[in-house]
Amino acid sequence: MKHFANIILLLLILTSCQNKKENNGIAKTELKERISEPYSNIILYDNFDNELILDTISERRESQFSPVYIGQITDSIELCYKTSKIGHRIKDIDWGKYRSPKTTDLNIFIDTTKIIGFPMWIWEYYKAPEHRANKKSYPIFIKNQSSDTLSIGFGDVLPMLTEAQNSIGNWKQVERQFIYDCGTGLTEFYLPPNQIAISALRQNYGTNKTKFRVRFRLGENEIYSNEINGKINN
Repeated sequence: MKHFANIILLLLILTSCQNKKENNGIAKTELKERISEPYSNIILYDNFDNELILDTISERRESQFSPVYIGQITDSIELCYKTSKIGHRIKDIDWGKYRSPKTTDLNIFIDTTKIIGFPMWIWEYYKAPEHRANKKSYPIFIKNQSSDTLSIGFGDVLPMLTEAQNSIGNWKQVERQFIYDCGTGLTEFYLPPNQIAISALRQNYGTNKTKFRVRFRLGENEIYSNEINGKINN
């Protein structure tokens, strides 16, 4: 009888250990998912229902990374596609009030679990009511992880470009940088600590698989996003 009781006790211990291992495994998996998709629980929404389509990227295409939100991280965020409505700006007379980001100051994350629209084109937003351009896009989350308020862009754009890997694995710029002819009157975007800016990366039609990322450059420092899978035409 004592021998039988010892066997039962041993089985209970083994079962407990196995359950502990399984529970730890689930916890680690969930933690890994939360790390790899840090904004997966945030709901992004807008007030438009026009159809969104894939774009075609080329070196002739001009980059446009306008912010569709700047502010606190909240459970749900309403996107604004008319850049003039985005706050967190200072006038040109105050340029230089905030410093440019260092390489470790910003975390830039392309979230492929969500689809959003694309902001109004730079030269039309002041002429027309707000609407979303019909380009299917991924949201780009840009978080200020420093203790300083940072300058992150001028006018209506953030200084970013799309890059893609070529057939031998080298990263190549695949669109033209947007440049203002004159800086007079341009405002400056700023991002306080622990707040985020959201922009949009157009999804592209193509036949060849590749990887994409975005490059942020303001001043001397370059900051890169995570890499995502996509398609492109050569």
